[in-house]
Amino acid sequence: MLAGGIPFSFGPMRPRLIATLGAILVSGTAAPLAGQAPPGAGGAEAFADYASLLSQYVDDGAVDYARWKADDPPAWRRFLAWLESADPASMPLPDRRAFWINAYNARVIAGVLKRYPIDSVRDVGFLGGRVKGFFVRREHPVAGRVRTLDEIEQDILLEPPLWDARIHWALSCASLSCPRLRAEPFHGSRLDMQLDFQARTFLNSPNGHRLDSDARTLYLSRIFDWYSEDFERAAGSVRDYAARYLTGAAAAAAGQATYRIQYLDYDWGLNDTR
Repeated sequence: MLAGGIPFSFGPMRPRLIATLGAILVSGTAAPLAGQAPPGAGGAEAFADYASLLSQYVDDGAVDYARWKADDPPAWRRFLAWLESADPASMPLPDRRAFWINAYNARVIAGVLKRYPIDSVRDVGFLGGRVKGFFVRREHPVAGRVRTLDEIEQDILLEPPLWDARIHWALSCASLSCPRLRAEPFHGSRLDMQLDFQARTFLNSPNGHRLDSDARTLYLSRIFDWYSEDFERAAGSVRDYAARYLTGAAAAAAGQATYRIQYLDYDWGLNDTR
């Protein structure tokens, strides 16, 4: 426990204060990279590589980490090198948002592959796994700097001008209760449609909600609890945001104040094909 009796029990995408603390504990401020390639060099080829990799190694959200690691495909190394040297600041806003979503998901995969076999990203931590070091390790070179996953999420994707509450359903933290990893990259030209699909698909899945009509309780993903401010900002309340994307009886329940909102337990098991 922290001083004052506060337990270490953070979600997969922690609040900004925790992200900052974790990054400091791991290594300090973001470090610039040397020897960058020309901004945006090889972007089309890199995304073709990434699309091919996702189609080969991702099946219904599960990742074949064992085969991916054994194959060590050159296309993967090329894509990671492009992420390192790319200049997203020069991209139109939808392309920049898609870039950082893809960068987060790809660097999560890279972090798992580096340590595979593991049973959970929570195996990568310190203080007995109670602080999730996987997300605050400074080991992810993207756009000219070595970053943490939390920095990509908290300081870039969840801040203006890229902020969009639907981004929560696009980021896959390599865990079973996370939104499923798409078997294709996110693209700026189709991003609005892709984000809507992610929101509707996840929220209407068993990981997104469970309805107990007898107890008049709607259970939502723990992500709603961890990031309630984002959903309140987007729709006025967690309840109204959920009602926007849920269907059928669950949507009706979300719209009724007589139904309580509670949150599902989070399964940190690896999103592996094993």
